[in-house]
Amino acid sequence: MRKLTPLALILVLLGSGCTVPILNIEIPGLPDIPGFGGPTVVQYEHDIVIIESLEAVPAEIDAGQSTNIVAYIKNIGVRTIEKPIKVNLYDYCKGLFATPKVMCGGGSPNDGTECEIKRMLPKEIVRISWTLEQEDKNKVKLRTICPPDGMKVSVEYEYATTSLSTISFISKDELERTLEARTLMSTDSYIVVGQGPIKPYLTVEDEQPVPVYQDARTMLQLVIKNMGSGQLSSKFTTEDNNEFVGLPAPNSIIVTGIGRGELEPLDADCRLEGNVKENVRLIGKESPPYQCRIDLTNLMNDITKTGTRHLEVEVKYKYMFTKSVQVVVNPKFTA
Repeated sequence: MRKLTPLALILVLLGSGCTVPILNIEIPGLPDIPGFGGPTVVQYEHDIVIIESLEAVPAEIDAGQSTNIVAYIKNIGVRTIEKPIKVNLYDYCKGLFATPKVMCGGGSPNDGTECEIKRMLPKEIVRISWTLEQEDKNKVKLRTICPPDGMKVSVEYEYATTSLSTISFISKDELERTLEARTLMSTDSYIVVGQGPIKPYLTVEDEQPVPVYQDARTMLQLVIKNMGSGQLSSKFTTEDNNEFVGLPAPNSIIVTGIGRGELEPLDADCRLEGNVKENVRLIGKESPPYQCRIDLTNLMNDITKTGTRHLEVEVKYKYMFTKSVQVVVNPKFTA
């Protein structure tokens, strides 16, 4: 199966009125209500790599004593993560504590805060620990929680989310025949959104089945949402060498047959409101809506009556999340 990098798309069908595009005929009895009916949507897990457990052992120490920060990292996904997962104890109250010694899985301890998990099998759990020793036991004069909001561990990993959605088509001749017979039935999409925290939502703005004829086009609206507990960390460089956190602009949609192998991809011309073609940036937890137009002419020979096809695209990205744990340090009391 061919994969496409820019963006994973899912199909959400909204009613767009009751006018047949190529015949300009209103179908009696169909309400012009956006969102009437609706698709069946199946979504899988959002967060794929998680910190299953994070604790300080012990969580409260006296001046001069050491503690261990222990994290259990788990891949809850159904496929192996082949690219390195970076785990970092990035806020450990430096100055009070010396540079930690980190132990990744069953390896030997090394100086530093970072651990790189080379590869994670589905459901695998990796133990990582950092040993923290105080630089000077006399520094602590009062009972201290450092940092006040806890020692922080970040996890960054690369992932790809794929979605598969059905879309129904109808030929011009079949449309005319069913209209005359008053047997035209609208259809909804069946949507499967794969695992991953970054999820796309695509709305078909035309009534389904979508008519296929010479120079036919259909409009889609795309919104990308962050459904995970962390944040997108992919960095993208524009043509003028500006770097920002985001994803490349959506530009392709793959249309495949059911059980018939792969057809040619359809180009998607996706633009923001105001006819601006930009890369995807998330504002808060979601992107601005993109209007995507696809040309259906090359489906004319394939759709002789009605047909159901899939929209499939894949998005690749980096994702990061954090978790914290508190350590309490008591001063050294002298008699």
